[in-house]
Parts: sequence; structure tokens; C-alpha cells
Amino acid sequence: MSLMPKESSKLIAKSSKNVFIEEEGVKILACEVLEGLKNGTISINNFSQSELHPNSGNKKAVDWIFVLDTLNFSFWPRDGDNKWNVNGHTGYFALCAAIKRAVDVSQAVDSTSSQFK
Repeated sequence: MSLMPKESSKLIAKSSKNVFIEEEGVKILACEVLEGLKNGTISINNFSQSELHPNSGNKKAVDWIFVLDTLNFSFWPRDGDNKWNVNGHTGYFALCAAIKRAVDVSQAVDSTSSQFK
């Protein structure tokens, strides 16, 4: 069974004992994103143009994004936890920088492939 993100989120929220959606937090974030889009501090172009993301012509972009999205949910720190840093980036962009560095260093080995062992 394959679900779209909205449906899978509903299933997880309904079924999970340890995962929940903080409705007030979603509203606050939505307002912050909307305000950022209106005042120009957030831009879709800025995100897609990041040097840390694969370019649209990269044949391995889907594999890269799969690895990134899989790992992205594995390191959400709690308040007060130490945050790791890669080339000056933290959080999501530190993960992007680490994956990019691993791929750049190991061009002979495709570490984003499902065949990687």
C-alpha cells in the first residue's frame, strides 16, 4: 500500500502512540512561512538554488534526495542537545553538506545507490 504524504501523515497521527502533530505549532509555522514569503526572507528560488542540493540535471538526484530524506528524520535534536556542524552549516543543511562531501569524495563509489554495501 502506498500513500501520499498527506494521507500517510494522517495515518501516522491517528495510529501512533509516540508521534503527534502539534496543531498550534503547525499554525505558528504556517504564519511564519507565509510572512517570510511575503517579505522576501523566504524564497522558493533560494531553496532550490542551494549549492548543497544536486542540480536538476544530475541523474543521481533522486537517489541523493532519497538518502537525504531518510536520514533527515533521524537526528531531530531536543532543546539543549549539542548540534553538529558541517562546513559552517547546522541541522538539515549540515546533513546536505555531509552527503555532498561524501558523494564528492567518493565519486568512484556511489554511496547513494541501493546497491552500495
